[in-house]
Amino acid sequence: MYVKAQTVRRPGGKAYTYYRLVQSYREQGKVKHRVIGELGALSRLEAEKLSRRFGQIAEIAWPGDGQEELEINGMMYFGAPLLVEQLMADLHLSQWVKEAAKDRRLKFNVVDALKVMLCAHLFKSGSRAELAVWDWQQKLFGHGSRTSDLEYQHLLRSLGVLVEMKDEIEEKLFFHVVGLFDLSVDLVLYDLTSTYVEGQADWSQLLRRGYSRDKRSDCKQIVIGLVVSREGFPITFRVFEGNRVDVRTLKEMVKQLQGRFQVKRCIWVSDTGLLSEPNLKNLKASGYEYILGLGGGSHKDAQAAFPRTKELEQKQFKDTKFWEVVLPRETGGKGRAGKRGSDSGKEPSAKQDSCESPRRIVVIESEGRRQKTSAILERRLEKVRQGFATLQRRISGGQCVGEEDIRVEAEKILHRCRVRKYFTYAMKKGRLSWYEHHQAVEERKADAGKYALVTNTHLSAEEVIEAYRTLLAAEDAFLVLKDALDLRPLWHKCDMNVQGHVLLAVWSYLLYKTLERRCERTGIDLSVPRVLNAIKEVRAVEVAMREKPLWKLMKVPGEVLRALAAVGIDDVKARFQEWAADARPYSYVPRLNPSDEEAAG
Repeated sequence: MYVKAQTVRRPGGKAYTYYRLVQSYREQGKVKHRVIGELGALSRLEAEKLSRRFGQIAEIAWPGDGQEELEINGMMYFGAPLLVEQLMADLHLSQWVKEAAKDRRLKFNVVDALKVMLCAHLFKSGSRAELAVWDWQQKLFGHGSRTSDLEYQHLLRSLGVLVEMKDEIEEKLFFHVVGLFDLSVDLVLYDLTSTYVEGQADWSQLLRRGYSRDKRSDCKQIVIGLVVSREGFPITFRVFEGNRVDVRTLKEMVKQLQGRFQVKRCIWVSDTGLLSEPNLKNLKASGYEYILGLGGGSHKDAQAAFPRTKELEQKQFKDTKFWEVVLPRETGGKGRAGKRGSDSGKEPSAKQDSCESPRRIVVIESEGRRQKTSAILERRLEKVRQGFATLQRRISGGQCVGEEDIRVEAEKILHRCRVRKYFTYAMKKGRLSWYEHHQAVEERKADAGKYALVTNTHLSAEEVIEAYRTLLAAEDAFLVLKDALDLRPLWHKCDMNVQGHVLLAVWSYLLYKTLERRCERTGIDLSVPRVLNAIKEVRAVEVAMREKPLWKLMKVPGEVLRALAAVGIDDVKARFQEWAADARPYSYVPRLNPSDEEAAG
């Protein structure tokens, strides 16, 4: 084993040198090399110092000092599995999964499979191939001694098993986490997102084409509804068909919150996508109060409320201005989200479902929102102007002269830019004329900074605004799930495994939030991603003198010691020595997925 330099030359001519820890081995009489660890960009002197440091970490002097020669057999991740095991124990997740799997005749340990897959979600790196779950378990310290050797089929099978026990364990987790962190369930936040799959996915009943939050309308997708507490802890989630519209998800989630989690009174907070008359009636019938976004003027109630704000007294709250409006009766009409297609029937009309009770509207206005919304509108308008100008030049050049051809091209321009109501066009053979409704544009820009909320609570307007702003906790959850916890894209080939993948991501996020709360309580001023990255670098090294293997722990940085102490791991060295006493010698064989193995064979 040795440190190897690799030089990469960029297109601009600048060269970068990276170092790797490489092991030599023979296969069919040929000498080959495998990468044990990435050491990053180092100078030559730093590389030499690092080689010497490996010897010091192992408490063995460097050759030339009169001591025996040191050989490094390999390295494995130690901090990652240590943290995941501790967090799972803290949440009782290992215990409850073990109990739920007790009566199932499984040929593998589903708790071990869950640990490995949670490690893969929390500690993945930029190389998806290197840290594939199939290969990841061999890089975790304790593999083969602390956990059983799992086959690829066991990992896939465990996804279905975990989905089957999801509801039972989710309820236990909810009550335990509420008590553990003294969470408040007087306010719950509900939001939706989508994630897509590569390929045709003709086998699926869940994957459908629909409104894509990932801007991947070319791919089939699923829709995920997530309920979180005001602190951002996940309570429950549901996987819906990819073409399910937002407004048709709320009823099921409300039923789950009331029945399974016994939350009888709370304020339901969500954005404009959930706004419909049936949803408002359902929330009212459930006994829940609500704060829902009405949008920036697309809903009739918001359109009715905006003009009245000019006559009302303006108030200030933090960085926003606001007004309160009580409409004498519900004006009806579906919001923007109600216009999206659905796979099952039509929404009941607002006229049929509206109530005669007054509706309380809080209108918020901020200069930052006005500038942002106006800039977005102006960009879209400019695209239409340029598109029509380009079309006129094409017509003049004889490329597009038929009336139907001109109409199709004009409709494409308006459809792409989504500002149809601000333009009118007419065409004759070989000619296009168009007009921009400047007064309507100015009126929209005047209201660009306004956003309306509808509520049936008795909270003050300031409390309503503050509660709605906590909806960012749900949006932050999706941001972490997608970007940090590998929620997208989907690679599985059956619906049960797709749901299992989402379950793993959500439970990984629960561990993520648990670590965050523990660090906050102990005053550790570090972000969770930074803590995870630091813990991932805590590794066990197997060294050998005269071919006798010996496991040693690399030096643990102070920030990692503080983070581990925050979750209840006070003596890292003692934990390591306990594990190393029964640890097997280092062994790593690169593993491929079964389909890749067949292709390679």
